[in-house]
Amino acid sequence: MAGFWNYRVIYCEATKDEAAQYQIHEVEYNLNGKVTNWSETGAAPFGTTLEALKDDAERLKTAFEKPVLKVMRKTRGYELVDVETEQEAFAEPPAGLTE
Repeated sequence: MAGFWNYRVIYCEATKDEAAQYQIHEVEYNLNGKVTNWSETGAAPFGTTLEALKDDAERLKTAFEKPVLKVMRKTRGYELVDVETEQEAFAEPPAGLTE
């Protein structure tokens, strides 16, 4: 199944053992823009050259241009929701992306 991904800020609420935190993660979507998966650990810039590292750091910054997401526990698993609206996370598919 084809899809797309982007970087998003994900907020995790505090637990009795850990403080609340924000991190940038890779989030994957289906062609309709519905979240299908996200990275378990936060993203960090990398590159095989200094220029590639700078470019990747710039791509990570795009996460701040989108609404913050939050992990919500559901009866069966987890889902990402928009922090402000509490609605299921969504992203507009890139122009020209088709099945």
